[in-house]
Amino acid sequence: MWKSEYIAALSGGELWGGTAVPVQGWSLDSRKIIPGQAFVAFKGEHTDGHCYIKQAFEAGASIVLAEFSGLKEQGITKGDVPADRAIICVNNCMQAFQQLVSAWCRELNPVVIGVTGSNGKTTTKDMVAAVLSARYSVHKNPENFNNEIGLPLTILNAPSGTEIMVLEMGMRGLGQIKALCDICRPRFGIITNIGTTHLELLGSIENIARAKWELIDSLPREGTAILNGDDYYCVQKAAYTEIKKVFYGLKGLYGPPDIKGINLKAASGLKTEFKVLAGEQKANVTLPLPGEHNVLDALAALAAGLELGVSLEEGARALQELELSKMRLELLEGTGQSTVLNDVYNANPISMQASLQVLAERGGEKTIAILGEMYELGESASEGHRQVGQTVASLGIKELITVGPLAREIAWEAKNNGFPESRLHCCDNCEQAAAKAQTLIEKYGPGTWLLVKGSRGMKMERISQQLAVKKGINAE
Repeated sequence: MWKSEYIAALSGGELWGGTAVPVQGWSLDSRKIIPGQAFVAFKGEHTDGHCYIKQAFEAGASIVLAEFSGLKEQGITKGDVPADRAIICVNNCMQAFQQLVSAWCRELNPVVIGVTGSNGKTTTKDMVAAVLSARYSVHKNPENFNNEIGLPLTILNAPSGTEIMVLEMGMRGLGQIKALCDICRPRFGIITNIGTTHLELLGSIENIARAKWELIDSLPREGTAILNGDDYYCVQKAAYTEIKKVFYGLKGLYGPPDIKGINLKAASGLKTEFKVLAGEQKANVTLPLPGEHNVLDALAALAAGLELGVSLEEGARALQELELSKMRLELLEGTGQSTVLNDVYNANPISMQASLQVLAERGGEKTIAILGEMYELGESASEGHRQVGQTVASLGIKELITVGPLAREIAWEAKNNGFPESRLHCCDNCEQAAAKAQTLIEKYGPGTWLLVKGSRGMKMERISQQLAVKKGINAE
């Protein structure tokens, strides 16, 4: 356990207060401090952590990392440090924070697995961590702490004895994944797929591929790239990569995968059963999630397990007990004995089409899709929404509710592809959509299935909350 004097030395800071004050974790939010944690007083665009130093100490923070300038602005002096607490004063909080992260990473010396992709990276991260936990002490990002602040904070909060870190890496521009890799030095890199998410920011699918591939380019010579063999850009980029490559897939679109899923079958609730093959190993998997896209993520996790000595059988058992982050195909009990698929964490054309496949597969003749706008698609925004409309029509979804002006293009394209106009309902906001959905639940009766999905900024969970009678039910 690090103590204040050592932390000051590592960060090059000046110590105010006790020299042997211990720290048990780190936080950037004074409202979420757990007694014994250190509080980092970052200056952000909208708030300044130095304004909350007093609240952090009151909440039980043992140490505060702060900048001289911020302390001066708040009128905080050495005499303001509570007994048995400490402030470590530095010139630049971010720089000091990164020094501490690097030091802790060196001290732990874990195997680091980086996970990125346009879709499914959080689910894949959770699955990889579950599989490897069968044999190792594993630490992963909470939720989607995957940026230049969240990823280092994840590392700094890794407990002693951590053997493997599974770190999701997000990006909004070129160079950002490389910067994250410079912090954590991954030995394995997983790319789930390369799609159009962030096209608005990066301008072309080629630039998105370059940005994602920074993870693979950052791996050491002895590293391993675990790649989706059913994804064109992954396979294309891999042809120019010299390190070891492991491909996973279902269809073998661009070559035979090293680890393959076959015989997919929908099971009770939202479960999917399938068989996995890798060389002479094989295993039956019952995944507590629906859809081919989730099976692909599971294959990536099983591939990582094989690389680190976890057998397919061990990995299959771990996936059966998988626990995922909220708002990703979460099963809710809806009003009128309906079922709500709450998939509102985020959305792009690929993920929305995958969720619609799940709705059609599970809901039969009583299906209602409630779809919001998809953001960050740039010049492809119109095309992306139209693609989803085509999918709605082709899958035979019974009713379509759209939310927001952009999402009307989903409805228009569904109509152009033969979807009955009488079953199209374009709403301006979530309240209208929830009211319309309630009417349709009454029309179709018990056993109706509803999908609620849209980009995070749409806050589509407001619809799910109005339609659900409980927070969740077991997927049995």
